[in-house]
Amino acid sequence: MIKKIARLLLIFFLSFFTLYLVFVSVISVSIGFANSERPGFWMPILWGVLIFCLGLFIIRLIGYLLKQMKAKEKYPYY
Repeated sequence: MIKKIARLLLIFFLSFFTLYLVFVSVISVSIGFANSERPGFWMPILWGVLIFCLGLFIIRLIGYLLKQMKAKEKYPYY
């Protein structure tokens, strides 16, 4: 029971963290494109894309955790 609650809390916090990362990456890319006439405009775009890729990785981790939870419910003694 405690493990299930801990996993649900982990998924909850990872979900909010992922939403935050996606928000920051969208803002970063939009700032980079808005300042395209300045030197070094590509840096916020690059970091925005890298942060977005990190968010995608965390989304896959959340999916894996959800699959593990369902497998544990299906086979409780495994």
